[in-house]
Order: sequence, then structure tokens, then C-alpha cells
Amino acid sequence: MGKSNEVGAIPYEKANNVEYSLFQTHGRITRKAFFFRLFLCVIVWLIFHAVYVYWDTPNYNDWVVKGGGKIQAGAAQIEMRHKIILNIDFYVIPSILLVFMLIQAVKRSHDVNRSGWFLLVPFYNLLLMLDEGTDGDNDYGLVPHPEKKSPSYRAN
Repeated sequence: MGKSNEVGAIPYEKANNVEYSLFQTHGRITRKAFFFRLFLCVIVWLIFHAVYVYWDTPNYNDWVVKGGGKIQAGAAQIEMRHKIILNIDFYVIPSILLVFMLIQAVKRSHDVNRSGWFLLVPFYNLLLMLDEGTDGDNDYGLVPHPEKKSPSYRAN
């Protein structure tokens, strides 16, 4: 048994740990971790959207009203900044968060012992939210959070 005198100790791979592999598709996550990451994505998007709605849009609208259609000093910079923030808010941030959530959905489908390709089935994501994970280890990895560690006994 090598240097270890413990019997029944099962090595737990660090790569299967939920906290270690946020951006990798292998491994499993629980429903609780899936919902937490979904909530985190919504919060991140709301922060960026609040910056757009409450900071940039009023400044841009004030500039348009004050200008009265005439060219002002700095008009190109204000217009460009508004377009950049608009594109980031509506295209870049949602795309990044969508890819992140697809990775989490693949890991969630691994928890119910299905391939990630099942995400192409319509409404399968709803089933993932409701279905419990496989008890114990399955084809895609170890249990994400084991309930109890088995006691280890010293060999006499």
C-alpha cells in the first residue's frame, strides 16, 4: 500500500473539484452550484446594464438635446463611447456569459450521467434544473461534494 497506512482512503482528483474547474467542461456540478453560477451571471450582466442605462445613456441624451443637431466639440468621442458601451452591454457581455453558462450546463448534464450534447435537445435545460444528480460516481467523474468522508482505519 505504499507509504499510507490508511485503508479505504479514496484519492479525490483536484480536477473534479467544483471550485477548481470553472471553465472546463469535464467534471460534475450539483444543482445548487448550477443555480449559484446562473445567479452570478445575471448579477454580472445587471451591473454592466446598469452602467449603460444609468450612466451612459443620460449623458448621451443630454449631449444630443443640448447640441440641437449642431456639431459640437467632442461629438465624435461621445458618439463613439456610447456605441462601444452599447455593443459591450448587448453583445459582448451576454456572449461571454452564454458560453460560461453552456459550460456549466454541460457539467450539470454530466451530473445526471448524460453527455453534453443533450443540451441540443429542446427544453433539456429545464429537465437539468429539476433532475437530481446521480448518486455516487458515474461515467463523468466523482461525486461533486461527497456527503461524508469514509473513516479511515490504521492497519495494525
